[in-house]
Amino acid sequence: MFEEGNLLFFRPFLFKNGAEPQDKFFLVLKKMESDILLASLPTSKDHVPSDLEVKYGCLNIPERMLNIFVFMAGENVAVKDDGTPFAFDKNTFIYGFNLDTYPAGQLDLQERMAQTSIEKIGTLDETVFNDLVACLSESKMVKNKFRRMLQG
Repeated sequence: MFEEGNLLFFRPFLFKNGAEPQDKFFLVLKKMESDILLASLPTSKDHVPSDLEVKYGCLNIPERMLNIFVFMAGENVAVKDDGTPFAFDKNTFIYGFNLDTYPAGQLDLQERMAQTSIEKIGTLDETVFNDLVACLSESKMVKNKFRRMLQG
């Protein structure tokens, strides 16, 4: 389940910082040794500056401290296990500064203890996934250690 490119849905997601748990998408970007996952929590919250057009793909503007990957509502981004396409209902954003690591074992334990349920939504299209990883791994807004993970 925790393979690179997998889009998961947690009901609810238990945040590390103790924030109120809520249903959340979870995108596995990299699986490291010892089952540490580098992941993003895609969001429908649009923080794209109003003078920029919201369109699919990488928005990387270092001089404005901006790194965002945009999935447009209704555009197929992943394939479900049954072969059908998946698209987000709303424009969805991955912010480079918002990546983090998660131990897969802890996520498994949360599910076994019925603190959450985890559903595999699908696997990102290979081109989409490669574009996303390139966008994040080339951005100064992504922490150095995470960029190294993505490039390694």
